[in-house]
Amino acid sequence: MSFTLCGGLILLLMFEVVTSQAFLCKEASLSCPVITYNHRRLKGFTFKTIHQANLVSCGLLCQRDPRCVSTNFRNVFKSQGTCELNDRGALLTEKGNELEYDEEAIYTQFYDTKANGPHFSKC
Repeated sequence: MSFTLCGGLILLLMFEVVTSQAFLCKEASLSCPVITYNHRRLKGFTFKTIHQANLVSCGLLCQRDPRCVSTNFRNVFKSQGTCELNDRGALLTEKGNELEYDEEAIYTQFYDTKANGPHFSKC
């Protein structure tokens, strides 16, 4: 049951990202376990690339892979695109961040609120 609830929450999150095209969170915190940046991607930490994916399946693929910490999703055609699974999250500090600009990309990083560092919550 928790997997279904978690999957539903991920679907709702992904729908919100696509429809609003706005940041869900501006910084990582325990009250904000998901960070999403439009037009940004993390470069250099991709361990797996999936073609013909959509934003929802990208998040679900990350959830199922214990190595995955964050995702880059890039629309290629309508709702289909390329999903990159990253084994690291972006370090977001006051001095800047590691995310690069990409007009078509959506970067998503999940935080486990029970842990001391960023990693995708496995629900």
